[in-house]
Amino acid sequence: MSTHTRILDELARTGIDLLLREPFYAHVFGSLNKEIVGEGHPVETLAVGAGQHSLTLFVNTGFWDQILTDPGHRYGVVKHEMLHLVFRHLFVKEPFLDPLLLNVAFDLVVNQYVERHLLPADSIFLESFSDLALQPGQTWYYYYKQLEDLRQGRGGAAGSPGRELLNNIRSDSHGLERHQPWRELRSRSELERNAAEMHLDSLLRTAHQRTSAHAWGALPGEVRELLEKQLLRAAPAFPWRLVLRLFAESAARTRLRNTIKRPSKRYGTVPGLHIRRRQRLLVAIDTSGSIGQDDLQGFFNEIFHLWRAGAQVNLLETDTRVYRQYPYKGSTPELVTGRGGTDFNDALEHANRECPDGLIFFTDGYADKPRVRPRVPVLWVITRRGLEPRQPAWSGLPGRKVKMS
Repeated sequence: MSTHTRILDELARTGIDLLLREPFYAHVFGSLNKEIVGEGHPVETLAVGAGQHSLTLFVNTGFWDQILTDPGHRYGVVKHEMLHLVFRHLFVKEPFLDPLLLNVAFDLVVNQYVERHLLPADSIFLESFSDLALQPGQTWYYYYKQLEDLRQGRGGAAGSPGRELLNNIRSDSHGLERHQPWRELRSRSELERNAAEMHLDSLLRTAHQRTSAHAWGALPGEVRELLEKQLLRAAPAFPWRLVLRLFAESAARTRLRNTIKRPSKRYGTVPGLHIRRRQRLLVAIDTSGSIGQDDLQGFFNEIFHLWRAGAQVNLLETDTRVYRQYPYKGSTPELVTGRGGTDFNDALEHANRECPDGLIFFTDGYADKPRVRPRVPVLWVITRRGLEPRQPAWSGLPGRKVKMS
């Protein structure tokens, strides 16, 4: 029997173990393409990445036969990779964040759902940073910010175990080398990344359909809730990619910033200029008392698809004033602030101060005509039961207006 065939057989046995214990992950695993690779291949471990035509689990023969010899560890590492798919970590594209901290944050998310003895000894857990008292069940962004504070001396004590560990972690240690194929996926064209995400949607949906109600209910609550939001999410009401192009065309100027990392190609001096191609949008959510829970759900459904279309989204929760501002990372907050009257001016002033590429305002439109004149492109997204185009107040909203169906 060839090495290639033997490892595929051993992978199949790992899949059977998953099917007996955690069927959902087994169904995701079973639908993936498997590719056995050898010395000289970019994947030196076991990792999920983008194959030639589909998402693929790459297995390096040396890693499988020499490092991942424990059947329990094989089970745990395969499950670990399936969880990265569930949480869509492959598709997080944050070029301005530290890639090492980002990778540690991803593993802190998924390793909460793998029994500790099923992972290699150098794996990273919340307890690895005990001085930070990290809360379980949080997003990768929460863990990233905590780690960033730790590295910059704003968290943990000097010489603490967590800080020492962070200083000693490298991109090729603690299992983080299994994230290397993601960089290649992120460098692909938007069309190819979208195709890979559609493939993942299909894998998750098929796994859900094949998983019994009992096995589905046995998934950790946070994982099940995340999957349900992904699988049951309504289709977008608006073609957000077209909307983003319209914002780009109406932007007053190209956004440039100085950088000491890239010399000017024309003059050979530093700082050079870096062009910001990813659109930075401010998205205001009307949280006044006239906005129902179904309206808020509709808002966040559209915001999710807007974010998936490639925009960097900062949210404003506002009624008569802005109460809260935070970056949107793909999940819906449990509660929103406000629930009073409605006034658009404070949100418009925020936009004028921050100068995003555009402001999108989700609202029913029922408020006094704003006195603040926006200095950025504005799109008003009006609820189904909100302001009608025939009403005088409709024309009083500066910028484009669209009605939710």
